[in-house]
Amino acid sequence: MLPVKPDRRTPWETIISWHSEAGDGGYDWSQGIRAAVGITIPTAIGLLCGHLGWGILTALGAFWTLLCDMGGAYRQKALTIAGSGLVLLLAYVFGAWVTQSATGYIIGIFVWAFAMTLVGVAGNAASQAGLISTTIVVVAVVLTAPHEFWIRLLLCTIGVLWGAVLILALWPVHPFLPLFQIISKSCGRLADLLDSVWVGAPKPGYGASNLQVALAYDNLLTSVEESRKVWGAVRVRRAGPSLRSTQLLDLIENLDRAGKIIIGFRGVLNLLGKEAWFDSVRDELREFTDVLTRLAREISSAVARRGAVIDNSGLQAAVDRLLPRLQESASAAKYDFTRQELRRTVELLAREFNWLAETTGELKTGEANPPHRAQEPARPKLERSSFITELRNNLSFQSSTFRHALRLAAASAIAGVLASAFHVTRGYWIPMTVVVVLKPNFGGTLHRAVQRITGTVAGALLAALFLWLINDTWWLLGLLALLSFATLTLRWSNYVAFSLALTAMIMVILDLAHPGTVTDSFLRILHTIIGGGLAIVAGYLLFPLWERSKLPSQLADAYLTTSLFLQALFALGKERLSVTEMRKRSGLAVANGMNAGQRLLSEPPHLRGDVEPVLATINFCRDIFYSLSAMAHLPKEKLDQIRSATVQPVARELADDLDKLGASLQSGQPPTPLPKDFALLNGWEDKHEDGAPDKGTNNLWIPFYLNALIDQVKLAHEAVMRMEQDR
Repeated sequence: MLPVKPDRRTPWETIISWHSEAGDGGYDWSQGIRAAVGITIPTAIGLLCGHLGWGILTALGAFWTLLCDMGGAYRQKALTIAGSGLVLLLAYVFGAWVTQSATGYIIGIFVWAFAMTLVGVAGNAASQAGLISTTIVVVAVVLTAPHEFWIRLLLCTIGVLWGAVLILALWPVHPFLPLFQIISKSCGRLADLLDSVWVGAPKPGYGASNLQVALAYDNLLTSVEESRKVWGAVRVRRAGPSLRSTQLLDLIENLDRAGKIIIGFRGVLNLLGKEAWFDSVRDELREFTDVLTRLAREISSAVARRGAVIDNSGLQAAVDRLLPRLQESASAAKYDFTRQELRRTVELLAREFNWLAETTGELKTGEANPPHRAQEPARPKLERSSFITELRNNLSFQSSTFRHALRLAAASAIAGVLASAFHVTRGYWIPMTVVVVLKPNFGGTLHRAVQRITGTVAGALLAALFLWLINDTWWLLGLLALLSFATLTLRWSNYVAFSLALTAMIMVILDLAHPGTVTDSFLRILHTIIGGGLAIVAGYLLFPLWERSKLPSQLADAYLTTSLFLQALFALGKERLSVTEMRKRSGLAVANGMNAGQRLLSEPPHLRGDVEPVLATINFCRDIFYSLSAMAHLPKEKLDQIRSATVQPVARELADDLDKLGASLQSGQPPTPLPKDFALLNGWEDKHEDGAPDKGTNNLWIPFYLNALIDQVKLAHEAVMRMEQDR
């Protein structure tokens, strides 16, 4: 196997990719409609009553509440919105109190930003509420007025309640609707994984590059886990299993199995792709995976509509064309297990996707599960960790959350000092940009700062054009409705587009409240650039925790969990580990290491050092994980064969070396050289007589897989050696 060279891109290509990349989801039309209604109606009422400022404040309260909607089951959403609403109102009161003096304002920003960042350990909803409430404290200088405190607090309360009504009452959520949405997203992630399965696949003379497929598989695993949690939240308050809940859980588990089989398929491609004969079936295999991709997207669309009958005749036709070619190829090389494994994997993929299509149809027709898959699912247990315990654990400089909270608080306060000391017009935009842009890692901050500045510049210029052309208040109100709709519709689609729409919307709101000039748009641009630059500097100078320093521990976790996966697969040790659980832990650890490696590329060159051995260390660990995953979906009788007495000593040697690599990465010391007898492991089958596979048996697949694992462990050992020597 050839070492994989990391993809290198110029800074310009990197910046372009940041602007074109998609977000976590598609266009959220319902959120866009809520935003248009939630912002426009209070503003219009205020305009009609002669109190436009009051109407705008109410609209902002609704907008803040809508931004706190992170989805989920109806009951979860209601609790989240209630808690977020209280935090938003508390932030308004706190902001009104601290803005009585410039010193109090700066200290208040520091305290609130620090506290709310720490509270983010409670989850995404708490983190989002903390972010929105921090921006309220920052902009409190223009929201509050001492002589109107109570009336403005009442207006904010009305706005929060209006936003909650829009989320929970005017659009009542069917109990299973969030589950349909998240499962639909998981189906889309499965299609993305299929899209990536040929990206970087090996060809004659070229090695494999598994970056894209690893990231896609990580996204699928994350989405499937979210689906399981939402399923548990929906089911936990309902008595007994229902047909609908059983079908949905069946669909989630099918998605998980399909993803594992696709990874096994990619593992076979990595092994066969460089062989000359493979080109004869490459086009047919790509056509087959294209059919699966289209089918996955159809299933995703059907699930979003609560089920639909899927026509899978195209899949059957593709299988009918492909299998005879694979059978012919396997017959030509009778003892080549890889060709037989390729044919078997194709059959498994076809069967799994047929099941997915059938289950999706059952959601529409209401039929019971087919007999061959009917089973009573165990209800997932919701893990409830103590928030106080989690918070106490993070009150340490060793915690990245604590350090980020301190960094964000300090940077926001510094931005407040700049705005106050120089009496900058609408200077609150500077600390607000810092709050939104600054991320725990430098690469993420740089990434978000570039996106935010681009979106703000474009949005401010667009707003300046609108405000120059439109002078009628009611026309501006219609424009506000359109921009509000665009803002929340684009929220999860593309951050640059979201920033553009948000900037233009805020500029129009400000012009409605206090008609300004085109100069205000350019001030917004200038302040955003200042805030973005300050966030980048803070990420670089204030308590930095560079990916280079964190990577060894993350890579150590990847190697140690992969060793556990290998031990579970080969049934090593006294305690029998769960193959499924160890595969999940290993897959997440490897994906986390890969993501950290990509973040490393965003850091300054003089700090990140030589990235080649780092990325090689990650790549080879991932190759080992893929090989183990391919073996894990073998039939039970074959799993029993690889756990034989002749195979276990070899597996134990491999597991021991993976443990040593993990320990080496933890200690920062180069691993000890491989023992001389390790180099002889590739010929292990020639040294055994009882039960040893030979060239004429049906067990040729055993040395095939083990030799691949041995080679990968050797390459990983060499990469870790180079990485530690560079350190």
